[in-house]
Amino acid sequence: MKFRVASTIGLVGILGLSVTGCVAQGSADEGSFPQKPIHLSVPWGAGGGGDLNARTLAPILEEILDVDVIVENRPGASGSVGMEWLADQKPDGHTIGFVGAELASLQHLDYDIKPESLTPVAQIVSVQAAIAVPSDSKFKTLDDLVEAAKAKPGAVSYSNPGPGSIFEGTGNGFQQEAGITLASVPFDGSAPSVTAAVGGQVDVVIDNVGNIGPQVESGALRYLAVFAEERREDLPDVPTAKEHGIDLVNASWNGVAAPPETPEEVVATISDAFEQALKDPRFVEHAQKTDQDINYRDPAGLKTYLTEQADMYGKWLAK
Repeated sequence: MKFRVASTIGLVGILGLSVTGCVAQGSADEGSFPQKPIHLSVPWGAGGGGDLNARTLAPILEEILDVDVIVENRPGASGSVGMEWLADQKPDGHTIGFVGAELASLQHLDYDIKPESLTPVAQIVSVQAAIAVPSDSKFKTLDDLVEAAKAKPGAVSYSNPGPGSIFEGTGNGFQQEAGITLASVPFDGSAPSVTAAVGGQVDVVIDNVGNIGPQVESGALRYLAVFAEERREDLPDVPTAKEHGIDLVNASWNGVAAPPETPEEVVATISDAFEQALKDPRFVEHAQKTDQDINYRDPAGLKTYLTEQADMYGKWLAK
């Protein structure tokens, strides 16, 4: 049972207990974590991948931490609205939030958010970036696309989820590594970007396998490559870009962060809870259904990864 100040004060009057003794006991319990519901902010809209991850994990975290976990959406401006809001909250661990690659990329687009703005807690999942074309495309391989783009710079178009999105950044990196020029066609989110490729409005779409996968399974799109270190077990016939001589690896990902100056012991408790939750069969099943790779990193690991990502996006998003 958790210590409640109001009921203890009542006991002081009834039993004549020492006020000093009650305060001492209260101070000890007040140092424990968590003491009250945890608010988990999501800087993207309801129904998206990050939101569904948060809502799948919330009841599991409640069982682990023995407090309510309340998911709150705070979308806007590529996630910067929610992440900037999180940075201003009380650093006691009772308000935490989802973050993604935007925490590393948006500083290069003059947003007021960067890795140092928040306290890294844990990375939880990643979803490999990929490049796909309409099923009837003349591009049968990634080499075909590169050759066409070299022959006519800017003639090959690719859709992405929006200006400054991580997949526009991936597209920029792809062009740099391949020595080609593509026409970027940004959309407001992944769904319309993928749909544009299905409808033949663009030649190519760059996004992650979770968003592209359903259209590949339906036969509307076809993968040319994944931007991964090695072929995926679930896509054994899809080559990596590296196999075509293009040294580019990238993925979208979800992680968790806390306001700056959150105590290390509180961060460790939250990170450990997420590590446990990621092993729960309910979340494992969810990740498999949505083509996500469970990819836990502890606070130190996520901090290092964010530094690497910031350097990478700095090269890809340079003005």
